[in-house]
Amino acid sequence: MPVDYCRPCKTLKCLFLKIDATKEVLFRPMSKDLNLDNEEFLIEACINQDPKAQKYLFDKYASRMLGVCSRYCRNLDDARDAMQDGYVKIFSIISKFNRQSKLETWMTRVMMNTAIDHYKKESKFVLFESGEDVLKYKKDTEEDYILLAEEIEDISQEQMLKVISELPDGYRVVFNMYAIEGLSHRDISNHLGISEGTSKSQLARAKKYLRDKFLEKGLIGR
Repeated sequence: MPVDYCRPCKTLKCLFLKIDATKEVLFRPMSKDLNLDNEEFLIEACINQDPKAQKYLFDKYASRMLGVCSRYCRNLDDARDAMQDGYVKIFSIISKFNRQSKLETWMTRVMMNTAIDHYKKESKFVLFESGEDVLKYKKDTEEDYILLAEEIEDISQEQMLKVISELPDGYRVVFNMYAIEGLSHRDISNHLGISEGTSKSQLARAKKYLRDKFLEKGLIGR
């Protein structure tokens, strides 16, 4: 049975009707008279709040944006909530998109920030380690934290993502921002309100944690 929807309201909540376990979005089929495969046309149509363009953008990137949010949220329900809030934000500020990067890259940054804010708001925990831990890291050698590329080349993406999801909160956030999103330690420190030293120590300890876990699971040799 087709899913009905209304014209976009101010919060656009009506657009996000359902995302099932397979990450499929249920929408009424849109008409074919709009060339929404053209990114510039799609952006302009969304700026003009065209409901078909908004649904097309949501449907096109939903799985990837849910994946982004899942990297920073503890469970799928929280990731879905963060993604929905992220799309509300995207539709409200898309007119400010300067086109200096790909649309998907810009959307990913918006989703990442929204997911981190959502996680920090919903969770009662301290994200980052104490100053003593940072000082201890500085006394260790760089070799203690190296995870060699050749060691993990035979590890599947599914195995890698599963172990990454098991990282402690601070480690996981910084590792994803640095290794997956490609942010610098300066960018991470600005995003999270921490020092660059703390960002570096979190990343190094995340790598050590991953290496220990890979060894424990027999995914790499000693």
